[in-house]
Amino acid sequence: MKSTTRKILKVAVLLVLSLVALLLSAMVYLVSINSQKISFNDSNLTYTHPDISVESNAFYTLLNATNELYWPRGKERELDNLISNTNWDDSLALEILQKNRASLNSFDKAMQQPFLLVPELQNFDDDDPQYLGAWRNLAFIESIQINSLHRTRADKEAMVLAFEVINFGQRVENSGGPILYYLVGEGTKARGFWHIQKMIPDINLDEADLKEAIRKLNDYGPNKEGITNALRVEYRMQKNSIDDSAEGIMPGQTNAVHARSLGSKLVFNPDKTKWEFAECDESVLNNFSKPFSEATSTNIANIEFVTNAPVPERLIKGNAVGDILVLMAEPMLQAVIQRKSKEDVNVRATQILLALKVYKMQHGRLPDSLSELVPEFFPQVPLDDFDGKPFHYSPDKKIIYSVGPCLKDLDGTERKNYSADYNLPFKIEF
Repeated sequence: MKSTTRKILKVAVLLVLSLVALLLSAMVYLVSINSQKISFNDSNLTYTHPDISVESNAFYTLLNATNELYWPRGKERELDNLISNTNWDDSLALEILQKNRASLNSFDKAMQQPFLLVPELQNFDDDDPQYLGAWRNLAFIESIQINSLHRTRADKEAMVLAFEVINFGQRVENSGGPILYYLVGEGTKARGFWHIQKMIPDINLDEADLKEAIRKLNDYGPNKEGITNALRVEYRMQKNSIDDSAEGIMPGQTNAVHARSLGSKLVFNPDKTKWEFAECDESVLNNFSKPFSEATSTNIANIEFVTNAPVPERLIKGNAVGDILVLMAEPMLQAVIQRKSKEDVNVRATQILLALKVYKMQHGRLPDSLSELVPEFFPQVPLDDFDGKPFHYSPDKKIIYSVGPCLKDLDGTERKNYSADYNLPFKIEF
């Protein structure tokens, strides 16, 4: 009996030792494959921060503008009404414009300087873009000034300021910040386009001025230089953050102990993670000039498979943590392509509305087809950057429209609730 018990114990011990050896071997294997260096070329994502003088950089002038900003708390609804030109309050508009005269003067000075460049950013901890919110408020004050001028029929001055807002947005896109800065700039430009669109029905400008506005808008389409530099800055910050994580430095830490645990080696390969980020960023650059319908997904090989797989399968595949980090960033990268097409649609729609206004001034009616605007206003009917086809026009409904991200012609149907199927219509209110 004792002999049998000893044999069972020996077998059990051998099994346990074999299992431990197998686990250790598996861990060594996983560490080895997840520590492998990956060679890839990311030279196209290298960013060099320009060296310019303080005197040439509008960034510091804008800081002065925001330091002098008057933006009363507790009046958010009233301010929104002024910005959107609804429920207009003359006394509040006058108060905002008078108390922000110094800020507006500084803003005008900044727009005359040749560059707008934010301080160089190396890590996400370096980026504290509180001034982006202040810049947005500056653009809102410009909006109130534009609305005020338009209400008094001073449309030439209002148009100049609308283009100043558009130009400011373009400069923010080019300001040397990561992707967030590009998106804020795109949103600012959209506000300027909106002002022009809203002025068109009763605009107090002649044909020559309106045609000049159409021409100037050609300079403010999707900004390839801006998104290229934004992606390069974002990639540099991603790389540095990955290197810090590999050394055991977490965001916000200083003087951290530089050490990677065995556990982190099992699930995190810094080089592979950098490669995946580089592939995503390169995909955005490669698709930026294409219509939305032709843009391909970043679709990095095996990432989705790994993150959706059971835990053991993730470990065997390796770099589960790195893959998840990339997937967390990818939606914003995908959104850039959609926002780019919306930016282009905004420009083309504004140009078409201006051209339709001039056409009606000339002929007393709207055209039966947008082709009647060719060649006086456009070399061809402007294209919808979502599907790459000519812009849609319905003289009966008095709208022009883009198919939008759903890529379906829904006769100009606006978005309702959270539906994914909607077009982007622009009303012809003249």
